[in-house]
This record gives sequence, C-alpha cells and structure tokens, in this order.
Amino acid sequence: MRYRFIASFIAVAAGFTFTQMLVAQNGRQKQAQKPQPASTEPFDPHDISGIWKNPGGFDPILGTDRPPMTEWGKEKWSKTRASARNTPLAFGFYKDQKDWNDPLFQCDPSGYPRNLDYSNYKFVKLPNEFVEFFERDRVWRDLWTDGRKLPANPKPRWYGYATAHWDGDTLVVESSGYDDRTWIDPYGSIHSDQMRIEERYKRLDHDNLEFSMTLTDPKAYTGGWGGKKVVLKLINSSQQIQKGLWGKKPDGTAYGDIREEYCVYSIERSFWEGRPLDGVGGDDKK
Repeated sequence: MRYRFIASFIAVAAGFTFTQMLVAQNGRQKQAQKPQPASTEPFDPHDISGIWKNPGGFDPILGTDRPPMTEWGKEKWSKTRASARNTPLAFGFYKDQKDWNDPLFQCDPSGYPRNLDYSNYKFVKLPNEFVEFFERDRVWRDLWTDGRKLPANPKPRWYGYATAHWDGDTLVVESSGYDDRTWIDPYGSIHSDQMRIEERYKRLDHDNLEFSMTLTDPKAYTGGWGGKKVVLKLINSSQQIQKGLWGKKPDGTAYGDIREEYCVYSIERSFWEGRPLDGVGGDDKK
C-alpha cells in the first residue's frame, strides 16, 4: 500500500511552491487548533481507550521550534537528505529524488515518534498496561502501568520501551531505549540512543483527548524539544476503511476499525525504479 506522504512528495517535486506548502500547513494548523465542542456523553477520565484521529499535517507533534544541536548532532544531521523539504528543520533542499535518503523509502520501520505523523492511534486498556496500536506498519507499543521502571541499559528498539502512570487525570508516559537509525520527522531531525520522551494525555471529555510530548536527548540537542498541546478527536473508524465493510451493530451504528498501512517493498521499489534503492542517496545509476 502506498503511503500517503509519497503523494505529497511527488506533488512537491512536480512543482508545488514552498509558499503553497506553507499556506496548506498553516491552514491545517489553524484547523487543528480550533476549540473542540464539549461532549455531554459520560466518560472515565482514567480510560483513554478508543481510536483517536491524527491532527493532520507534516509538522512533527513536537513542533518546529527544535533546540540547537550538539556537535555530534550536527554531524549526524548533516548526512540526512529529506525529500524536497524546503524547511529549516531539513539539512538542505534536494529536489531530485536520487539524492534523498529517507529510511522509509527502503521500508525501514518509521519508529517512534515519527509514525505519529502518518497514523491514527488506537488505545486499549488492559489490567497492567495500555496498548497503543498504529495503522502505519500495523505495530503497537506497550505502555506498562504495573509499576516497573524503564530498563537501564536495554537493547535499542525501533519503538523503544515505555512505562506509564497517572498524575491526577493525566496519563504520563515515559520512554527510552530507541534505535538511533530512525528520523524524528520527515525533515531528517535526528536523535541518539539517549533520547527520552515524556508524553501527557488528558481526556477532556468523551470525544477529545489532549496530548503533548517533550523530547530530551543530551547527546543530540542542547535543550528540550516540545510541549505544545494538540487535541485528538475520538473517531469510530479510520477515514480509509471501506464503507459498509462490517455492516452495522444492532443499534444501527457502524462497527469501527482501523486500516492496514504497510510499507510493501515490492511496490516501493517500482516507484523508485531506476534509482539506487540498494543504497539510497548514492550515485544515480541510470
């Protein structure tokens, strides 16, 4: 299945101007920031179960006010070649796809938190954890609520290790142990194996979930990154689910579902035909 962001990359390469991109992004940001009407349906403030709609846009959930990089961070960032992304977050502007080296174009795992930009999220509450499912790559995270501590020296994972606890009505998720091969966002923002993330979720009412994230990585950045708040909207099904797929419940409402969105290498390879997929970002072999 072709990822949604590929279409945007093609459009940019075909001639959309940076100004048009900014207008579109600003429009999405304003739409995401519009106050949500309060729901009168009952809800449990200590249960964030449900399918929550991605706020949309390519801006990372952390925001665009990235802190200065360390010398190590600058060196690692200098090797990134984002896909026609004319933004200060990218190391440069590369219009020709032969120059791009985004790991996703080889179907590497997107990792966390990058996959937040392309997925709706589904939380399921279990006795000792919340499980967070993502449409992208059909992966999940375990957010352990059983009192365990983050491992001190774990083998890095694409989606890290996470624990969670309640601070009043706010679910606080702390995570670490991330594989440093992933990018944080589509622009090539990097991180090290010292990256730690704190997430805060607060259910405002039945239909609205407030979400914020703060990233710290002393090896890559001189300060913390993030803290902005977004509001996720409760939805019954993903937008791309086939209409009428499961029929309706006895009460007449539709059954919910989330879509399957894999990176299929055989399909991606056909898109990049003639390009150096066995070494993305190398010399053009055409």
